[in-house]
Parts: sequence; structure tokens; C-alpha cells
Amino acid sequence: MIRVSHIEEPELEFGGGVRHVDVRFGLIDNGPFDAGLETRPNEVRVGIIGSAETIDLANTWLERCKAGIEAKASKQPNLFPAFPGLGEDGAFRCLFSSPDRLQRTLRQKDLADVLARPSQPEIVHAAVELIASEVKELADETPPNVILIALPIELVTAVYVLTERQADDQVSGADSEPSKPTNFHGALKAACMRYRTPIQLVWPSTLDASAKIPRKIKKDRNVRVQDEATRAWNLTTALYYKAGGLPWRLKRDPRELRTSYVGISFFRSSSGDSVHTSTAQMFDERGEGLILRGGRAAEDSEDRRPHLTAEDAYDLLTRSLGTFRRQHGHYPARVVMHKTSNFNADEIDGFNRALDELDIDYGDYIYMAKSFIRLYRLGIYPPLRGTLIKFEPTQAVLYTKGSVEFFRTYPGLYVPKPVLLRAQRLGQPMTHIAEETLALSKMNWNNTQFDGGMPVTVVAAQQVGEILKYVEGDEFAPRYSFYM
Repeated sequence: MIRVSHIEEPELEFGGGVRHVDVRFGLIDNGPFDAGLETRPNEVRVGIIGSAETIDLANTWLERCKAGIEAKASKQPNLFPAFPGLGEDGAFRCLFSSPDRLQRTLRQKDLADVLARPSQPEIVHAAVELIASEVKELADETPPNVILIALPIELVTAVYVLTERQADDQVSGADSEPSKPTNFHGALKAACMRYRTPIQLVWPSTLDASAKIPRKIKKDRNVRVQDEATRAWNLTTALYYKAGGLPWRLKRDPRELRTSYVGISFFRSSSGDSVHTSTAQMFDERGEGLILRGGRAAEDSEDRRPHLTAEDAYDLLTRSLGTFRRQHGHYPARVVMHKTSNFNADEIDGFNRALDELDIDYGDYIYMAKSFIRLYRLGIYPPLRGTLIKFEPTQAVLYTKGSVEFFRTYPGLYVPKPVLLRAQRLGQPMTHIAEETLALSKMNWNNTQFDGGMPVTVVAAQQVGEILKYVEGDEFAPRYSFYM
């Protein structure tokens, strides 16, 4: 029997434990979750690296953000709220600063040398070396909390070469050949990890809406530059989180089991061979993201997707839970595992053994993927976000995108695709799994519009693999803020 229901929009917790469904209004009214805690940054020191022009743009933009930015004129005021500014009364209840000593200008001669290289991979390699050397100088002297890389438009044009298949290669378990262009974003993040200061790449069009980005490097020609207030919300939130702040967290009911959410993914090595390596992205209700790298994975002869051996599955989950214990002082009572490919028998055996050995009784193994099922409702708008279609106790389809009651509209451009949820080990009812999935889709600190399509465990899978493939040896950072 097919049953259709609707899950109410999950609330998030902000300063003082006050809850709200929307990230921006929660921050406006109550400040970040860690406001008043000793562990949070009282001031976000932002380093800036760029050309003379883009550093000037970045400084001007930060000043605009400090003063606050008016809302976009719209019939949906909840979708486009004003940005309240930066400072003790602003969204994050703390100062943002970027003194001259934290700014480093890329010389025109050095940029010209980079752009003169004969191919995109060589340009990327030279650009990464140039920018990473400046990151090192900042990190060695007076380290900022986070470094903003303000890319000149000529460098953006040269290093970002998109192909139709490049984005697909980032997806966990993709079985197409890797794209020839070198991923500049991934290579630069990997090169800068050893300096232990998170970086934030920003295009000129973010700092100045009049900047023109050539269409040939846009993945989607329909993408338009967001309004200024929305750009301020998104970028300052990312900077605050990367500086060690905690803007919001999942609503936590003390009666519920303490849960760790683990995403399992695979990526190809940068050499382009067919070797797959596994990673685990682990998150708790605070959104503390930790990354672990596993061993090589083998391709399954049945589904042609990478899978872990039973021993490697046991090892990866055991190390993940050991990290959780070091962070929290105890093991979780429950583990939820997300994967964008099927859990095979070996993986289930290895994961079960790890949970049994640590006396963790509750475990949920959830395979999730975009679904081709469509639900239609009367009127001009798609189904509500949170619409749940249950086919059986272990399988359902969830709309993580759709019409949003709080926005009073559908904020997307295309017909939304729901997410297939299939439990291969089920410890909680499927409705509870769907509620958690919907809530985890709001834990993306790169975007303050809360209708994310996939939970953060799966979003991280795409980001982590594209960076770790360029990391040499064991010099990788465990915090998620280095990958977003």
C-alpha cells in the first residue's frame, strides 16, 4: 500500500537554544547557536589574497556587509530577507575584520606567468603553487581564522573549464572516465590543508554583481548572480563556520538516542586509474563534520560500483566511531549510515561487526539516490518540501525540494526530483529516517536558503572526494570546514 504524508519543516537551534525553521531569521532574532560560549570566535579575522583589484573589491564588500544590506524587492519577503550587518548586534554577534597585515597581493607579473602556461592543467598547477605560497605566508606570520581567496576574473576564466561530465565525476561511485581538466578548487584546497587555515574561494561576481563571467565556464547558463543580501548571508555564514563558529545545529530532543551520521563515499585517484578510495564523512547534531580516509575499494562484478571489503568496512566505521568518542567522551547510542550506492553483503557484515563490538544496538543503513518518481498536486506549484511517499516499511521517496510554506512559493527553477530512501538495516521507523534526512539537508553552511536537496553527509561526499584525490600522503585535515 502506498501512503502519502507530509513532514513539517524541521526546526534548527540558534542562540539560547531558541528554534526557528529558517536559518536567516533564526540568526537575526537570536544570533548563532554558540553565542555566549567560550569556544566560539569573538572576532573573525579574515585574510584576503587576490589581485590589487579583487582585494579592493573584497574590502569594499566586507564594509558593505558590516553596515547591513537591504532586502531585495520581492513579493516573497521571507525568501529574500535583508542582511542585518556584522558586529555585536549583527547576524553572528561578533566582529569581522581584515587588517592590512592579513592581506597579500598577487603580483601582475606572477599572474601573467601563470596565464602564459600552454594548457589548463599547467595553468592550474602554477596557480595553485602561487596562491598556496601566499596562504603559507599568512599562516606562518599572524594566522587569520579563515582566508578569502578573491580570484581575478582572468584567472577564473583560465582555470575553470567545465565539461558536461565533470560534475558527474564528483558523485560517489561514478563509473565514467575522469574529466581531463584539472579541478582547480580541489587542487587548491588540497595544497593549502597543510597550513591548517581554512580557505574560501570567491569569484568576482560574488563581490561585484556587474562582473561578467564567460558562459563557457558556467555549468548552467540559466544561473544568475544572487541578490546582494543573499550573497552576504551565504558568504559570511561560510566564513563564520570556517573560523570555528557554529551558526546553528539540529534540534535535539534529550529523550532521543545520541546519534552519529556517517556518509560513505568513493573517489578516483588523480592519476586517472580505476582505483577507488573510500572516505567517511561523520556529523553529529551540532554539525561537527569530521573526515576519515579509508583504503582502496574494489569494483563489484554485479553492479559495477565500488564497494568495501568486510574488513575495510569494519576498519572505516571503527575508526569513525573512535573519532566520535574522542570528541564527545563516549560512543553514540545509534549510527545512521548514508550511501549513494547499494550496501553489499560484505559492507553490511563489516559495519555490523563494528557496531556489535562496541555494543551499539541501533544502526540504520540508508541507500539514497535521486528518484524518477513524480508526484503532482493541483495548481501551479510542485509538491510541498517534506512530502513523503512510503511504499513499504523499508522504502520511501522524500521531497527535499519543493514548495515551501514559509517562503510561500517554490524557490527552484526546475521540477524538483525527490530522493529515494531504501533501508538495508532499519533501527527506526522510515518516517523518522525521512525526518532526519530532511533536517540534515539544512546543515549546509555554504547556503542559507534551507531547501537543500541532499543531506550534508551526501553533499560532503561530492566535495571531499574532489579534494582528497589531490592530497599527498597523510597531510589532510580532519575537519569538514577545509572541504566546503
